[in-house]
Amino acid sequence: MSLLIGTLGCGRSDKPSLAEVSGKLMKEGKPFVNAQVEFYPTINGAASYGETDETGSFTLYYSTGDPGAAIGDHKVTVIGGHVAGEPSPPTPEVVTLTTSTEEMAEGTLQPIGMTPKGRSQAKDGSPKRVEGLTAKVDSGANEIILNL
Repeated sequence: MSLLIGTLGCGRSDKPSLAEVSGKLMKEGKPFVNAQVEFYPTINGAASYGETDETGSFTLYYSTGDPGAAIGDHKVTVIGGHVAGEPSPPTPEVVTLTTSTEEMAEGTLQPIGMTPKGRSQAKDGSPKRVEGLTAKVDSGANEIILNL
């Protein structure tokens, strides 16, 4: 009896049907490069991820590492990146503690609304996120163009 139960448990898969997805990420007609593209299905399944190359092209991989994304509608998030040909956003500075906390605290306040030099525009210093994009994945191969 336990052999039958073990066999039934191993044969079941919660992974939805996947379809191949590749595409381009553009902003004002130019490729958007070095960005992470995340597709989140609105009905079932896990997220799929890809990263744009120097031409703004990406290929999605399901959370298990399999190529593709769940078939259906998706909410899309883009993290980081920049327009091709423009300088990439500065990375946050690393500060090495060489003085006491009291000495460091003196004069380190930043006026409200000002971005510290060397940091990205996000308030916490992380890469910018763009949310609110949508995409539909159909069965078969998909070529999806996303415009920021």
